[in-house]
Amino acid sequence: MNDSEKALDQLKVIRSMMERATVYRALSAPAAIFGGTLAIVVGIYFYTQEKNGEFVSGTQYFWTWVVALIIGDSFNGFLLLRRAKSEGKKFFSAGLKLTFLRTAPAVIAGGLISYEAAKGLDVELCTFVWVLCYGAAILAMGEVAPRSLKRLGWAFIISGTLLFLIWMKFKAALSAVLGVDYIGSASIMMIVTFGMLHIGHGIGVIIRKAKS
Repeated sequence: MNDSEKALDQLKVIRSMMERATVYRALSAPAAIFGGTLAIVVGIYFYTQEKNGEFVSGTQYFWTWVVALIIGDSFNGFLLLRRAKSEGKKFFSAGLKLTFLRTAPAVIAGGLISYEAAKGLDVELCTFVWVLCYGAAILAMGEVAPRSLKRLGWAFIISGTLLFLIWMKFKAALSAVLGVDYIGSASIMMIVTFGMLHIGHGIGVIIRKAKS
């Protein structure tokens, strides 16, 4: 298959996914709410650990959130698998493969950089990397993502940038300003971004679907 044929195949996949944007938007609502709720629960857990004086290592913080990510993605995968079975289609469709390919660079970069930051106990920087790379991964989906998901991507980019600028201003004093330590401040940022933004996105999708 030459380059022009590959390009035509990709265009067909994109066109097909754009035609089913309403389905993907509706499907993303329960996954977003589930993921957001999970992020709030994990964030509160770490915040409570800090308040109770429990030591939390950077690697513990990193891998706990990775497990939470796997659980959230597994739930989303379950929804996709159930829909694929109901429609009699393949789970690993061309559209899903294209989505993986487009989001992979931001995910890999974010994972490597954040791991190194977490190992050095710089969990606040680790959190900023997650927020910004996650937003970049969503926006990298381009035409295959519905507008609601693109808005979520920009919400992560904007909120991550603002939080990073605040952190750059206060640096180590940020935790003291918030009245917590570095684990507590990182947990608050995860609750605000991965928690509240996801839940807000899911509720917004449900409301728009009800009005349509």
